[in-house]
Amino acid sequence: MLCRVADSLFWMARYIERAENTVRLVDVTLQTLLESEHAPEEDPYKSWIPILSSLGDQALFESLYEDKSSTNITEFLTFNTENPSSVLQCISAARENARMIRDQISSEMWEVINRTYLWIKKQDPAKVCDEADYAFFQHIKEFSQLFQGLVDTTFPHQIGFEFVKIGANLERADKTCRILDAKRYMLQDSPAKDDALDNAQWAAILRGCSAHEAYRRVYVADIEGDTVRDFLLRSRDFPRSVLYCLTRTQLALHAISKCPITHFSNEAERRLGQLIARLNYANPNDLNGKEASKLIESIETDLGEIAVEISKRYMFSEIVDPAEDLEQAQA
Repeated sequence: MLCRVADSLFWMARYIERAENTVRLVDVTLQTLLESEHAPEEDPYKSWIPILSSLGDQALFESLYEDKSSTNITEFLTFNTENPSSVLQCISAARENARMIRDQISSEMWEVINRTYLWIKKQDPAKVCDEADYAFFQHIKEFSQLFQGLVDTTFPHQIGFEFVKIGANLERADKTCRILDAKRYMLQDSPAKDDALDNAQWAAILRGCSAHEAYRRVYVADIEGDTVRDFLLRSRDFPRSVLYCLTRTQLALHAISKCPITHFSNEAERRLGQLIARLNYANPNDLNGKEASKLIESIETDLGEIAVEISKRYMFSEIVDPAEDLEQAQA
């Protein structure tokens, strides 16, 4: 397979997954503001800071907007063309990658991406953001899930399929870490212990990962930080847990290299195996308080470095993520 095709498949899947996760974060935050009696009515921006910080977008947002209203933050995360991680920009980038390899993917995959791109271009950003339009967020989530279904049912399960799975699972693992990381920023704004607020925030984090029902099937007691972290980081069965995503990425990488899963044939496989082992053998102390924050931060770093190694091995170029480039420039 040409490295250009592998690169486009990887990024097409990754951008679609990123758009879905951004919509999840915006939708959950808006719903939490509407429903929670703990929301700071006098300054709703405080409720958004953890999300913007975990995404690495706070500095960019503050440089573009003087009015830090929920409407402007929603616009920034969904339609703003100067934000490379906005939903519009992600779907546009996914479409561009799909267009470059249109002869390599199924017509159904191309049509659903192109149709969604044209649909979002016709939307009225002011109306969607002012009204916190649930139908808009639901449409993007359904588009992503439809695309994943089309990949499974219309795209040959050969090497190209594995690159799509690698892109989607690496992005999903990264976003689950960033959603969990948002709790660290929430704690910075909550010096006083408030159990009700704490539970509401952990419930919002579970909903952001569509994990509330799945978590409840495992933990029937109250929602607690330690068990939420353990579930979202180390569940072997939940499709959005970090360990599950990493395991699927490992299977895809070894399917490409034909190397047995117990060995490694390149640096990406070695780094990924180490990370999976670290999560598998983490002790309970690693999932609590500051140690958990260190672990999540190190996973985010490792995911970025693994993506770079995959790019060097199979795409013969440095990986270029516009969002990460912008984040580094602002650091």
